[in-house]
Formats: sequence, C-alpha cells, structure tokens
Amino acid sequence: MQSTIFSSDHYLAGNKLDLVRSGNPFFDSLVQLIDSAEKILYFQVYIFEEDETGRFIADALLRARERKVEIYMALDSYGSKNLSKEFLAELRRSGIHFRYFSPLPKHFYAFRMGRRLHCKVMVADAKKALVGGINIANKYRGTSEEPAWLDFAVHVEGPVCADLMHISKLIHGKKSTRTVRNKKGVQDKHEGNAFARVALNDWWRRRNQVSAGYRAAFRNAERSIFIVASYFLPSRGVRTALKNAAARGVEITVLLPGKLDLPMAKRATRYLYRWLSRNKVEIYEWDESVLHGKIAVVDNNWTTVGSYNLNHLSEYSSIETNVEILDKDFAASVNKTLAGLVKKCIHIPADSFNNRGLINKFLDWISYILGRWFMLFLFFLIARGHKYKNIQ
Repeated sequence: MQSTIFSSDHYLAGNKLDLVRSGNPFFDSLVQLIDSAEKILYFQVYIFEEDETGRFIADALLRARERKVEIYMALDSYGSKNLSKEFLAELRRSGIHFRYFSPLPKHFYAFRMGRRLHCKVMVADAKKALVGGINIANKYRGTSEEPAWLDFAVHVEGPVCADLMHISKLIHGKKSTRTVRNKKGVQDKHEGNAFARVALNDWWRRRNQVSAGYRAAFRNAERSIFIVASYFLPSRGVRTALKNAAARGVEITVLLPGKLDLPMAKRATRYLYRWLSRNKVEIYEWDESVLHGKIAVVDNNWTTVGSYNLNHLSEYSSIETNVEILDKDFAASVNKTLAGLVKKCIHIPADSFNNRGLINKFLDWISYILGRWFMLFLFFLIARGHKYKNIQ
C-alpha cells in the first residue's frame, strides 16, 4: 500500500462525497438516509443511547419498517449496554433484525470487554451511506446546555456503498470481515467523480487497512499533513512517519482536544506536545466542546474519515471503518472546514511546555505510559480470550 496510496488505480471511481459535521447537520442527514431507504438498510454503531437523540433516530427506523424496509441493526454490546429491555423489544417487535456485537458475559467485569465494534456505518440499498465517528446520543447532537461534540462523517453515493454494504452484512452475520476487491466499473449517472475506497481495521482478522493507509500517506507526503485526532496516542510507526515527513519539509498541523471526556487521555496526549514541537508540528487545541473527530488530509489530495483513532486500541482491539478519498476538490472542501475551525482554536506555542511545572509534567508522563500499557494489556486479554474460544 505504501507506494500506491496516491494511485487512483487502487480506488473506485465515480463517487460523490460530502463532509458532514456532528450536531444537527449529521442527524438530519442520517434521518434523510433512513427515509430514503427503499429495500434494505444496515445500521452499525458503537454507542446508541436511549435519550432524545436516540428516540429521534429510532422513530426514523420504525418509519422505515412501516415501509417494509429490511433493517439490520448491530450495536456494540459494551458501548450500548445501557439500552433498556423495553427499548430493544420495541425495535425487535417492529421487525428490525437487531443484534448485539460481541455480547458481554452474564457477570461482566472490566477486562472482559472483548473485540469491539467501534465503527459507525449506515448504508441504504448499497447506494447511499454515512461513515464516520459520530455515535447516537445527545452529546453528539448538542443540547441547549451543551454544544455538540466535534466530530465528522462522510456522506457517500456511488460504488463504495456496495463495499460498505458487503462489510456490514458480514459483520452482522458474525463472519470474517473483508472488503470487496475494488474494480472500476460502469458509473451510475447519479454518481460523482471522486475516487474512494473503504478501509477496514480488524487486526484479529488480519485487516489493517486504516492504520496502513495513515502510515503510507504520511510516508509519501510531499507538502502538507493536517490531522484531527481525539485520543491521540500514535504508534511508533506513525510517529516515525511524521518525524521523517517533517525532516523532508512537510508542513504538519494537528488539531487536538482542549477538553476530553477522559482527563487521563488528555494528559497522555499532552505528554507528546514536546515531541511534536521538536519536530516542527503546529499544535492547535479545540476548546469549544469535546473534540471526538478522526480525520486527516495529506497534500491537499488524500483524505481519510471514519472511526479510527490514532492509538493502539483502534489498531489492535476494535473493528474500525474509514473511507479514503483521492480527490482534490473534496480535500479542498475539508481543508476549508478545518481552516475555519483553526480560527476558533487555541494555538499552543513551542515555549509553553517549559511552564507546566514538575508535577504536571510527571502526571502527563505517567498518564502516557499507563495509557499505552493499558491498551496493550487489553489487547493481550482479547487475544487470550479468542485463543481460549478456539480450543473449546
């Protein structure tokens, strides 16, 4: 993948794509997608909460069932564990084919979380889809008391949707996840001109397309890299690729959270600021709400959007789905959006790290060490659990 990451021969032609931001823009787009479904809809997400936003989306799904749309809904059993029996019963009574992915043991305890379904994919009739990092909950839509968490999705129309449908079908059927071989076919008259492809990360099934795509794009970058990341704890391979890119004169910008739902994760990310600064990376913090986005643009041409976080948890322990787009016009629209966000961000100057004090520096360091080791330990437990299953 390293030498072909920017080659259109390895992407599907004829896609129309639009970046969608969290809040009402995403949820209105999602309802439109559900309402447009004619025959079949796949709906897969990590968190689905039983709040006003969850009810809003559930009502759209129930309307689709009244039109006899076949709906296959898979939620992660850990991320969506708080849904009531009554809520789930209503979905099942309507005829929705509902399942929990990787059900938790009856006597749940913290380290038996298993392999998680972290992707957020909704596909209608293999023609239209939404793929991103946005869960179904009030905090992603926003309320009168709290602004929406900042996140993104991509609305897709075109051949890529057939791949997304295929992957969703396999995940729902608990079979090995794999992507359809990309072939350039006849373009539908309603499709666009962008080249795109599905990237899947499922380490247990030997699929590391998202992580490999990030590394390859960074290694081959010539001019610019812009990263939006929430739980930013990149692997050694990603850090090496960024360091080498900076040495080549590539301009690198990262937009990171000023506030996070996990304070320890924020400290762990902040530990990397000194390293980023040494490698001439421009650092900006988004402080208007919780930043939950996962997106990157390279050389104003290649873009990746989805659920994948730049950390070990996404690389080794979760099923993640991104869409990779090779299109200058789409990259330009994303860059315009990100430039608007940067204007509202706090710039972190290189000399600001010297004033944090020894206690804060120590807490940042220990958070980083513990965070990385926890992710690796969790992966060990998941791998051990799968090995145990295989010998039963």
